Amino acid sequence: MDDGLKQRLVGALVLLALGVLFVPLLFEPEHRRSVNHTTQIPPAPGIQPVEVRAPERNADIEPMKPVEEMYRIIPEAELTPPETEGAAAKAPEVEATPVKESATAASKTPTPVVQKQPEPDRNILDAQGLPGAWLVQVASFTQEERAIALRDKLLKDDFPAFTRTLQTSKGKVTRVYVGPKINREKATGLKATLDKSLKIDALIVRFTP
Repeated sequence: MDDGLKQRLVGALVLLALGVLFVPLLFEPEHRRSVNHTTQIPPAPGIQPVEVRAPERNADIEPMKPVEEMYRIIPEAELTPPETEGAAAKAPEVEATPVKESATAASKTPTPVVQKQPEPDRNILDAQGLPGAWLVQVASFTQEERAIALRDKLLKDDFPAFTRTLQTSKGKVTRVYVGPKINREKATGLKATLDKSLKIDALIVRFTP
């Protein structure tokens, strides 16, 4: 290929490239943005002036009177009460008459009342010459553990309780007692207390060491 042909081909390619770039610009319309230069503030509204009337006085209302006419100020001199004739006069003096104390009343002194102390419990001897005493039998158990539990409960409630184990025809029995009391009257009172506390009907038995 000769040089002349090469130059013509190169020139044709350059013209074709320029045509691709500039030809669309010739046919494209101008896109210009229109700007509205007018203001966007709305027009001022039409405001009519308001006429403010001065307050009118009601003819039916009476004007307020001065304080001096409404209230009467009393001078301090008029507030002092006048002296009465009874206050001016002196009260009659009463002569005090000494009271003579009776010599017999003064000489008497109160006699102290001697309270009779309760007699201590006396030991009542039985036929063997031993002091008699009484126990309150609370319950009997075939199981020793239940008897010990009841005894511990009574001891916790400040009752002098103890147990005794006996051999009977029905087997071993453990009984719970409270006491002893030196006379039957106190044992009876103890029984009543235990009956009420434990909801039982206890027995009163003689104490044997």
